[in-house]
This record gives sequence, structure tokens and C-alpha cells, in this order.
Amino acid sequence: MKKTLYILVGLKGSGKSYIGSLVDRLPEVRFLKVEPIWVEYLNGHDHSKSGWEVVEAEIDKQFTVYDRVMIESLGAGQEFEAFYASLRRKYAIKLIKVFADLETCLDRVKRRDAANHIPISDSRVEEINQIAQHVTLDWDLVIDNRGPAPASEIIKAIEAIL
Repeated sequence: MKKTLYILVGLKGSGKSYIGSLVDRLPEVRFLKVEPIWVEYLNGHDHSKSGWEVVEAEIDKQFTVYDRVMIESLGAGQEFEAFYASLRRKYAIKLIKVFADLETCLDRVKRRDAANHIPISDSRVEEINQIAQHVTLDWDLVIDNRGPAPASEIIKAIEAIL
């Protein structure tokens, strides 16, 4: 069986980490929070590798233990495209779009615990989300998380693509 990487793609505040934490309860999938890896990278002193290379190395490490790993991303930018292309050469990939409207996302970002997130201003969140809302990929699943979606529905939808 080829190892499978599930990528939750959505705006900051769309609920990617929430959904990943639900999925992490399933024994067959390991959720890897990417933003804390970036926080550590940005606060660290060794920048001999790019942040994306550091994230990819951690994904590779998780695949030494698990056959299915899930990460989160905005899915935007040239750096992401190169990261995604590199991962596709090694793993089967399932793309999951997590949708929530811009206002809901900004409100969630303002209210969440910032400890494991890159600290940025509200205006920067809005700017990033304006870019990220236009990401179009070949989605394997779309989750409407404006509500947020009930945990049981999220799990059922994700189990359908495992």
C-alpha cells in the first residue's frame, strides 16, 4: 500500500486544525500540525533549509511510523506548489478543501489560542485569506465548516476517502 498524505487546505481560521484534531483520534491516521513546525523554524537559528524542507522532513519522519498522515496548509504560493510537487513524487495525496467565509475565519483567528500559530495582525490574516480563497486544486473532498460542521459528519466524510 502506498503511503497517503491528506492535506487540509483552507483559509486561516477555516477549521483545519480542528478537523485534524478530530481525525487524529482515528487509529489509522496521524495528524501533523504544520504551523507549530513553522513557529519553531521561524524562532530557530538554523535556516540552512527552507521552512518547507523542514516540514517535509517531519512528514517523511511520520511516514516511517504511519501509512496515513494528515497536514494542514493554506495551499497558496509558489513555495507550496514546489512542496506539493515534491510530496506527490513520494506519496499518494488526497486534497481536502475546508471552507468557511472570510468573516467567520477572521473571527476564529481572533478568538483562538495563539500559542501554536504564527503571530500575525488581523490585516495580514485578511490579506492572506484573500489570496488563499482563490486556491483551486483537484479536491477529493470539500468540507463546509462555516457552522462548524458537526464532528460526526466530518469524521464520516473523511473516512469515506481513507
